[in-house]
Amino acid sequence: MKMLHTTTRAAAIALSACLFASAAAADGKLAIKAGRVLPGPGMPELEKATIVIENGRIAAIGKDVKVPWDAVVIDAPNLVAIPGYVEAHSARGMDRPNENLDVAPFLSVRDSIDPVGFYFEDSLRWGVTTINIQQGNNCVVAGQGVIVRPIGLTVDEMIVRTPSGVKLSASPKMGFSAATQAQALRRAFGDLRRSLEQLVAEKKEGSDRARREALYQGRDLEGENAKGKAMEGAAWKVTGFELVPRGEIDEKLVPLLALVEGKLPAFFYCGRPMDVHTALDIAKENGFLAKTTLVISPAAYKAAGAIAAAKVAAILDGAAVYVETDPLTGEEREVFVPGELKKAGVRFALASANPTTESLWFQAAQCVGRGMPRAEAVAAVTTVPAEILGLGKQLGTLEVGKFGTVVLCSGDPLSVASWVERVVVEGRDVYDRSKDVRVKHLIGGQAPANTQVMGASLLGDPRKVVCCEGEDPEEHAKHEAEERAKKDKGEAEDDK
Repeated sequence: MKMLHTTTRAAAIALSACLFASAAAADGKLAIKAGRVLPGPGMPELEKATIVIENGRIAAIGKDVKVPWDAVVIDAPNLVAIPGYVEAHSARGMDRPNENLDVAPFLSVRDSIDPVGFYFEDSLRWGVTTINIQQGNNCVVAGQGVIVRPIGLTVDEMIVRTPSGVKLSASPKMGFSAATQAQALRRAFGDLRRSLEQLVAEKKEGSDRARREALYQGRDLEGENAKGKAMEGAAWKVTGFELVPRGEIDEKLVPLLALVEGKLPAFFYCGRPMDVHTALDIAKENGFLAKTTLVISPAAYKAAGAIAAAKVAAILDGAAVYVETDPLTGEEREVFVPGELKKAGVRFALASANPTTESLWFQAAQCVGRGMPRAEAVAAVTTVPAEILGLGKQLGTLEVGKFGTVVLCSGDPLSVASWVERVVVEGRDVYDRSKDVRVKHLIGGQAPANTQVMGASLLGDPRKVVCCEGEDPEEHAKHEAEERAKKDKGEAEDDK
C-alpha cells in the first residue's frame, strides 16, 4: 500500500475542509429515506422508513412520515440507518495526550485539540459521532476534558460540552510506585482542604489578600462571584466557607472543589485490579464516588466485583479480549472482559482499541461474536456511553426530540463487510464516503491534489504534485520516463 505525505499544512486543512464541506448547513430540514432503520438497542427495526430532522433534532421517524416540501433529501434505499456511536473516553485528537505536571486540573483539553487531526476524520469513517476527550493515563490529576463532535475547523465548532469532567489516575505514572501515586492523590485533596481553610481564616482575620490577588489576575468578582456560599459535599466540608466570595478562590483549586462538591464528573483510570480499590477509596474519602466513572484496562476485570459493589459505571479502555498467563502452569488463556463485567453486574461502555480497525463497531461485533446479546453489545457503544456522559436525552437512539445524528451503513453495522457510507451530525450532512479523498486513494489509488507518493520517481521539485491522475499505466510510465530524462539531462549539464 502506498503512503502519502502532505506537502504543506495548508494542504491538510484543505483536505479536511473538503471532507467536511457540507457541515456548514447546520439549520433547516433534512430527510433521510433509508432501506432499514435500527433506532437503538432493543427497539424494533423499521423497514423503508424516513427520518425527518429539523434544526438539528429528529422531528419524525417512521414508515409513513411525510417529507417536508423544503427538506433536503438523502435517498438511501440500500443503506441501514443507525444512531451515531459514542466514544465515552479517548486521549486522541490532541497535540499530546499527557502533561508533565502531576496535578493539573486547571488545564483544559480544549487548548490541545487539533481540529484538522486525522483522528477526527477516522472517527467519521467508522461512525463515531461524539467523543469525550480526556488527557492520557500518565498523570495523577489531569486536566478537564471536553465532549466534541468530530466536525468543524475550529474547536468552538466541535464542542458539545465543556468541561466534561476531570481525569485522575490510580495507576502509577511513569517514575511513581503504587504507594507514591496514592499519596500524591491524597495530597492533592489534602492541599485543597488546607487552602480553603486558610481562605476562611484570612477572612475571619479581616485580610483581603485573596481579593487583591483575584483583582490582580483579572478575575470576575461581580454577580454570583462576589457572593459567598456554604460548601457542599458528601464527605467533608470547610466550616465558615460562606465567608469567602467564590470569585476569590484560586482558579487552580476550582476544579478540585467542584469534584468534592459533586458538581463535576470524575474519570478515574485503573490499569490493574489493585488500582480499582485505590480509586474507589479516594472517591469515597472526598465525596465524589457518585460522580465517578472508572476507566479500566482489560487486566482490571478481576476487580469487577468491587466495581459492581460500589455501583459505579466503567469504561473498558482497550481490547475486549484479554490474554493472561497462568502463573503455575504457564498456559495462556483468553478472557472475554465484557462478559466478566456483565457477569459481575457492572454497567459498562466500550471504548475503541484504536481509531480505525478496532473502533467501536468492532468492539461491539466482538461481543456479539462471543455470545453477548446484540442489544447489550450495541448499548455499550451507544446508549450507555451517552448516559455516562450525561447526554442520554440527546444521543444514543433515533427518537423524536433527540439529536439528528445518524450513520448510514452499507449493510449490517456490525459486519466486517459493511462500510459507513454517510454520516449526519445534528442535521448536518458531514460525511460522504463517495467523496472521501483518502478512501479513494487507499482503495482506488487516486492521489489527492497537492500530495506526493512517498518513494515516487518524480525526484525533481518536492513540491510538485503527483502527475497523470486518472491516466492509464502506459501513459503514466511514458510521462515518468520523460521526467526522468529531463532530470538526467539537467544533472549532466550541471556536471560540465
